[in-house]
Amino acid sequence: MALAKLRGARSEHIAIYESQQIIGLADVRIKQIPLLGSGLAFISGGPMTRLGNENDLSRLHSCLQALSQEYSVRQGLVLRLFLPPGPEEWMQGARTTFESLGFQLTTKSPIYRTILLNIDRSDEEIRKTFLQKWRNGLNQAQRHGLTLRTGTQAELMAEFRDLYREFIQKKGFQCDLDADFYYELQCRCEEVERQWIALADFEGQMVAGHVSSLLGDTCVYLLGASTDVGLTKNASYLLQWNAIVTARERGLKWYDLGGIDPEAAEGVYKFKRGLGGSDIISPGPYEFTPPGVRSRLALKLEEIYRKARR
Repeated sequence: MALAKLRGARSEHIAIYESQQIIGLADVRIKQIPLLGSGLAFISGGPMTRLGNENDLSRLHSCLQALSQEYSVRQGLVLRLFLPPGPEEWMQGARTTFESLGFQLTTKSPIYRTILLNIDRSDEEIRKTFLQKWRNGLNQAQRHGLTLRTGTQAELMAEFRDLYREFIQKKGFQCDLDADFYYELQCRCEEVERQWIALADFEGQMVAGHVSSLLGDTCVYLLGASTDVGLTKNASYLLQWNAIVTARERGLKWYDLGGIDPEAAEGVYKFKRGLGGSDIISPGPYEFTPPGVRSRLALKLEEIYRKARR
């Protein structure tokens, strides 16, 4: 809902049932074009259907059918979505499922490329996947006397927000979904939905912070920031490790490093690659377009809008 408001859209929370059992969940952002009778329905990282068993793709198939029937056939909207990342075999099966239902890949939204690390293992097994340089960085961080404060309180997010503002101002970049966005979200969410915050202190001063999501079976790294002291103490290594351990102890199976761009952010890419996970592209974005001139016109208007913004 918060993201829909930011995008100038409205949000619908969808639960999909089969034989009176929930088989999928999704948040649908809808942007309708006045007087046209068409528009765009967008699902980011959904529908969520994966339970880690042999029925995963069957549930996905049923959910995609239901979503395309409701939003494209009945409402006349262009349905666009990409799935959350997962095991390679499941993602390949998901791509086949999309194609069998008439969805087509689109370039109108960016792909989601990330590093995905299997954390359904012991601490020792996870650390063995780290590249030697990354292991050295973590070992050094653990010897520097850093202390961590963790939790979901809005007060912790407020501290991180202030740190993040200074961090991005110094680095000279902007982030669409920044710490201000997540702070407002944290204040409105129920406890079970809140983000996990970890702050690293050195000699009584906060020197780095980390924000992640612990929902479903995958921990997702959302934001990080560090001071110069935090960089010298390798605080980011310790915070990444803390997120992995916290997620594994809660029964999560995967750690998503929150996206990579090897060309635009080479240093960040090398840091994330050091954890030894798989470099993957999540299935999508796929698009289901209803027949007729209205949907084609909606896509053309979207193209014009994007060019105007650039």
